Amino acid sequence: MIPTSPPDVDDATLAEAEAAISAAIAARNADSLKVLGFGEISVAVGWPAVEPTMVLKRLAVYENRSDSVYDTNAIADYVDLLTAAGAAVLPTTTHVVPTSDGRFAGYAVQPFVPKEFLAETTIETDEPRPDHPLLLALREFAVKHVTPELSADMQFTNFAWDGERLVLIDITTPIVFNEAGEFDFRISDELLAALPRFMRGAALKETMSILNKYRSLPDTFQLVLVLLHRIGQARWVPAAAKAFEEVIDTTLDLDAVVADYKRFKKVIPVIKRSAMLQRWWITKRGGSYDGFITDSFTGAVL
Repeated sequence: MIPTSPPDVDDATLAEAEAAISAAIAARNADSLKVLGFGEISVAVGWPAVEPTMVLKRLAVYENRSDSVYDTNAIADYVDLLTAAGAAVLPTTTHVVPTSDGRFAGYAVQPFVPKEFLAETTIETDEPRPDHPLLLALREFAVKHVTPELSADMQFTNFAWDGERLVLIDITTPIVFNEAGEFDFRISDELLAALPRFMRGAALKETMSILNKYRSLPDTFQLVLVLLHRIGQARWVPAAAKAFEEVIDTTLDLDAVVADYKRFKKVIPVIKRSAMLQRWWITKRGGSYDGFITDSFTGAVL
């Protein structure tokens, strides 16, 4: 079943995990870890690696503890907002962990969800049909929780599913906008420093374009279809589109979905190559590059 309680975690466990994760990042090799997913900033690791009881999501690293606290508080507040709105969210606690070089890393900690209870597993194993319970559950979640002020990253890989209950598991990007329509989460210099200066504006524009799509129900559904292509499940697109169109006053453009995916496949590798260039420059000067760089389509560590 999908866990309903947060795991027990102490400072010693988090310190041990942080040492292992930071060493793997430095080595550019995640084989020693049980990696469950790579975000563009965070990494989700099952801990302990052999028989995990929890998932540790490592966030950005900062010189000042207060900056890390800002990130973890924003995630905790986001979970509270979603829960207050009636969304089912995997139990999450947030923590700030000292790093070996005297800086601070934020962590979101959740209970471990067995693979059979991930929505992605259902997408991989079941046959698509417009009335599939998972499609209907994600559609209902979106109808209830996609708003101009508060939303969620609605791709299937971000949910747990037990055949009846859909639970959001990805909460590391708080999709919250203020009354002026501005993204209500500080994108810090440390986050932008993962890329060379000449790429930061374009990457930020791409990120905000995606986040803004989650404020509109038709745009959300269109993006979910694009991201089905990304995980190699284009076979689900026609069924998902038909299910989604039943609750919106427009037709989803499947040709545009394919075009967006092709553009995505061109843009993302450029950003990743730029990140590798930045990593080379930082490490050449004796600095620390604080995250994995991965192929967004295969998950391979670069």
